[in-house]
This record gives sequence, structure tokens and C-alpha cells, in this order.
Amino acid sequence: MLQLQGAIDLPEATVYTDDVDGFLMYVLPKVPILRRDTDGKAVFKYVKYRAPKPLANGDIGAALVFMDVELALTAAQEQSLRTKLAELLTARQGQGGQPVDANRITLSKPQVTTATVTVEVLADSGNLVQKINHAGKPSMYGNNVVAMSAELTQFGAPVFEAVMKSEGAGGVRVVYEMTFAGRMPPVTAFGTWHASKFYSFVQDVDFEENFWSEDDFHEHVEEIFTNSESREVVVDPGGQAGTDPSIAPLLATLRTSVTQQLDEAVKRNLLDAIPPENRDFSKIRDEDFENIHRDVTVNKTADVHIEFKEKQVISVPVAPQANMQSLVSQGFKWEDYAMDVDLNDPFFRQLLLNIQVNAEFDKLPIFSVDVKIDYPPKTARDGIQTFSFRKADDIGKFVAFTDGGPTAFKYQYVVNYKGESRVHTSEWLDGDTTDLKVNIDDLGIWLVDIEVGDMNFDQVARAVLTLEHPEVAPGIPPVRRFQIDAQTKTEQVQEVLMEPVKPYGGSITYFMKDGREFVKTLKDLKGQRFYVDDPFSATRTVRVRTRGDFERQIDSIFLDLTYSDEDNDYRQTSSVALSKDKRFTDWAFPVIDEHKGKVTYQAITTFRDGTSTDSGEKTLDGATLLLGEDAAMLDVRMVPDLIDWAAVKLATVDLHYTDAGHGIDESESFTFRKDGAEAKFELAIRDRNNRSYTWKETFFMADGSKKESASAGLVTDELLVLQVPA
Repeated sequence: MLQLQGAIDLPEATVYTDDVDGFLMYVLPKVPILRRDTDGKAVFKYVKYRAPKPLANGDIGAALVFMDVELALTAAQEQSLRTKLAELLTARQGQGGQPVDANRITLSKPQVTTATVTVEVLADSGNLVQKINHAGKPSMYGNNVVAMSAELTQFGAPVFEAVMKSEGAGGVRVVYEMTFAGRMPPVTAFGTWHASKFYSFVQDVDFEENFWSEDDFHEHVEEIFTNSESREVVVDPGGQAGTDPSIAPLLATLRTSVTQQLDEAVKRNLLDAIPPENRDFSKIRDEDFENIHRDVTVNKTADVHIEFKEKQVISVPVAPQANMQSLVSQGFKWEDYAMDVDLNDPFFRQLLLNIQVNAEFDKLPIFSVDVKIDYPPKTARDGIQTFSFRKADDIGKFVAFTDGGPTAFKYQYVVNYKGESRVHTSEWLDGDTTDLKVNIDDLGIWLVDIEVGDMNFDQVARAVLTLEHPEVAPGIPPVRRFQIDAQTKTEQVQEVLMEPVKPYGGSITYFMKDGREFVKTLKDLKGQRFYVDDPFSATRTVRVRTRGDFERQIDSIFLDLTYSDEDNDYRQTSSVALSKDKRFTDWAFPVIDEHKGKVTYQAITTFRDGTSTDSGEKTLDGATLLLGEDAAMLDVRMVPDLIDWAAVKLATVDLHYTDAGHGIDESESFTFRKDGAEAKFELAIRDRNNRSYTWKETFFMADGSKKESASAGLVTDELLVLQVPA
């Protein structure tokens, strides 16, 4: 049997010897490891997942960890342990002894009698770990396996992954608390506990009833509480030295075991507190006793004695604990045990369709609307599903699995009108949404809420609004006209068409107080609400932009703009001068009808050479007016990289460009020194086909001489590489 004396403390484990077989060893590992299956693979799985919508805690993903932890040695550790034990047994034989074969040693496990375990992941941080699951106790046989799982938050997932993929501790802390049986060496130990509680109560009461004087009353009470408790734990090493380094741990273990068993026995024998006696004697007095004597004594005692003797089998408490090494440190690859999962699995994917009818049933001539949904994966099994709506807040919910296919569906709606036997049935329409709304314009009712907006009735006497919807049948719908004056607030069009509403038009005729009449045309109107505004509420904008070389060629552009609406006898004008300091402008002006009228312009351009051009009166098409000339640019780069500055002190380049037809004659000189940058000749030209120029380069040599070269006539090169002529 396992004997407590002679335990061997090694880095991998604590080893106990057998009291009979010298080659039988009981091994208690110090660091937990991942359990290996029969193929040598770790029992470990890491599953990181993300969800198509936020989880209950607001995260968009999390991770699950599954592992088996055991208190055991790896194959390499076990072989190392056997070798060390064989060397130790050989050394104990002394000189001349035969070497002990490591394979002769039998390794066993202590027989565990009680055990609990706690597992902590990432320090149990609430920001990183949601939940840890395990049984709270190991298997209590074999390697004391603990099966555990944990759910990590989306922040804990990458932390755990990083820790497990690195070297060293793996973020999992395991604490065992267990006891196992062991035989005592020549040592005795005992523990005693004695407790007593004593209580004494004495009460004397005397009543004297006097005929001629006041009655007398006398009470005497004596009450005594005493509590006593003693405790002793003694470990006697016998003939062994208690200071021996090999004996001291054993004595400490025995003391812990005795203390633990004594504590458990004390808990079972604790004395209840003695309650004080009630001093109330009223019931005795009611029986007309005049002299009362009460004497109460309570005495409680408890004794506990724990004793261990030589070769006695006792329970030894141990608490092996450690941070388990990471997956990588235990010799495994993270990629073999980790997986990423997208919860948006096609098998579980659904079409969750909300259906509404956007109409006020109580205010419109609509009795009900039936919406039919045809979604092939569901229709094939259950047929077309129909939802009926009679109130604006009715909501239909269509739910179907997509079976891994698309979410596109078809729908059709049938409108039943109040007091009308005919119905409006739409065509089958395509849909691919999760929020289907059938709007009022689709229900076959032309509905327009008319409101008077920003109208200046100090200038406008009245207005006539005419609204016209394209005919769906002869005379249907009729043309609707409304008189608008200062007393008008709202009007409404409500016509049953029995087909979807189309864009409509009409006009507004304004009768001004000064006798003038303005007509505003309405086109392509949509929507349920229409505002009647002032005749000048509309605005038209002309954007004026320029181009050309205002630095060398163009001096200024004088522009006259005119807007005229002949039908309404309405006119607006504007003039502006454009220059290099003002290259663009916008002209915004009120109009009666944005669909009527035209803009004309006349531009006079003056050039820096004193000439000018006049565009004459032209009509503007569109909203942007571009003025000036589209100037071309002549760009010539001069690169001095090939100049030998050891021989050249200074270099110059002269360029000359002429265009007699447009009065251009430009020259420019450039100077180059050692470590100087490139230079560029830039010139805006009027004739983009005339890009020819002449050049001349001069080199001032270090010896005082000068060398020159020039172009042989006109050239069009846009890159000049400067080089000293031979």
C-alpha cells in the first residue's frame, strides 16, 4: 500500500513508494494536461462563430471551447520519470549494486477517496467569459479527467485564441482538492477538542400584602453563563528527527490531515447555545403564591479525539493546482483543433417577410386588400398564402425556409372597394425584400391632398387649380378644378381608378390684383400631397463658367443675360463682367413656370492684345453657359542631368514661340546651376496645331570659355535634355 514516508518530489510529479513492493510507485502529477485519445490527439475543440444578427447580449459572435483536462503525465514525462526513479533506486543500493532497469518500475495512481475541482478560464473575466461548465469533481479514477466547456464573448474569443497559440500558460487554471489513503510511518498523531457550556438561573420573589400600608414586593435573580473550549493537535515523530528535510513534509501532511478530520468532527459535535431562562412569573403569581423560588441549571459538554498510530491508514488531503500549458506548448497545432462557423447557414435561412397596406381604410372607399405571396420553396408544399388587411395597422407575417435558395418572391394584391362589386387585381409582381408595403397609389385610388402653401394674397386675388390624370376609361377620372382664395385651406381629390395611379399634370392660373394673369403648367406630378404656392415661388438658375488663359490672352468677358416667358409676359435680365479674379458666377431668378421661357445671352470677349470678339445674341440650351476660348498649352521640360558640372559653371536656355496669326510672340530664358532642378516652359497658345518653337543653349565653362548650340529651325519636342556640345 502507498506509504507516506519517503515521498520523492520531482519537477513532473510527487512520487510515493509502496510499503511492500519497492518497484511499485504511486505518481501524483503536478500540472494538468489535455487528455489524449487513442490516436494521440488532444480532446480539444475551439469553435468561433458569428451571427447574422446581434445575440442577446448585443455581441455579433462568440466562441465555444470544449476540452478534457486530466492530472497525468505525457509519454515523454513518464519516460523521464522512470529514468530518474531507476537512477534513484540504483543509488540507494550503494556501491556494487546492480543498475535498476527503468522498465521494471511499475507506475500507479493514488487511490482517491474524495475529490473536487474548479476550472478557471481567462481569469473568469466577465468581459471575456460568459459561462464555464463542468461537474465540479473529476472522474476519481485513472487520470482524474475533468470534462469542461466554456462560452467566450466576442472579445474573449481572440484573447483565448492568442493565448493558446503562444508558448507558456494557456489561460486555463485547474485546482484539484482530493484525498487519498496512505499508510503512516513510525509516527503518532492525535487531536483533541473539548467544549462545555454551563448555565445557572436562580430567582426568589417575595410578596407582602399589608392591610394598613402599601404592599411590599422583593425579587432576587442570579444568572450565570460560562463557555469553555480547548483544542490540541500533536504530531509525535517518534525516533525520527522532526527537522529532517525528508520527514518535515510528512509531519506537515499529518498535521493537516489530523486538523482537517478534527474540524469535521467538531462541526458534528458543536454545542447549541443555552437560551436564557424567562424571568416572567406572572402565571405562578396568578395562583396566589406569595413566595416563589426558581432554580434552573443546564450543563452541556462535548469531546472529540482523533488519533493516528504507526502503520495506520489515514486520508491525506492534497490540492494539486497549476495553469495548464497552451495547446502549442503541449505539442499540438492550433489549426487542427480550431474552426470558424458562420451561423447564417443556408439550411436554417428564412424569408421573414412583413406585409402592410399603407392606406387609411376608415377614410378611403376601400373595404379590404388581399395580398397573395408565391414563394416557390413554400408554395410547392403549402400553396400560395393569402393575407387579408382591413385596418392600417394590420401586419401580415410570411415565414418560410429558403432551402439555400434566393429570397425573391412574387406577390399579387386584390382591392375590394366599399359599395362596389368590381375589384382591382394587380399583376403578379416581383419582390425581394423583407418589408413589403402596398402603397395607396397601387390600390387604384387617385388621392391628392391639396394645401395652400406660401401664397401672397396681397398680390394674388385668386387662383384656379386644374388637375388631370391620364384617362383609364372615357371620362374616368374627370378633370378636377378648384378655386383657391384667401379662405381656402385644403382640398382633396379622391377618385377610384381600379388601376395603379400614374403621374398626372394640370395647371395653375393666377389672377393678380393688378389685372395680370399668369399660367403655370404642371407636369409629371407624383405623390399624395400637393401645395399651391405663390406664382413666383419657382426658381431657375443659370451657371456661368469660363475657360481659357486669363493670365496671357483673355482680359475680360462682358455678359448680358435675358430670360423671357412670352406666354406670361414675364422678363428678367442680368449683366456680369468676368475676369481672372472672377471666373464663374450663378444667376438665380424667380420664374412663374419652370417649364416655360428661354434664356438668351450675348458675350463680348476682350483680349490682352487689344482685340475683342462678340458672340451675338444666342439661346442657352441647358443650365450651364461656358464662355472663353479652349486654350491649348505648350509644355517643354528641360532636364540638366547630363551636364558635367565639373567642367561647366553655368548654363542658360532661351526658348522663342511665335504665332503671327494670333499676335503671339513669347520668349523666356532659363538658368541652370549645379544641383539645380528641372525647368518647364509653359505657354497657352491659340492655335493648337501650331506647337513649333526655337531654342538656344549656352554653357559657360570652368576654364572661362563658352559653348553654344541651337535648334536647327522650328522643333516640336516637349523634352530637352541639356548636354555640352562636342
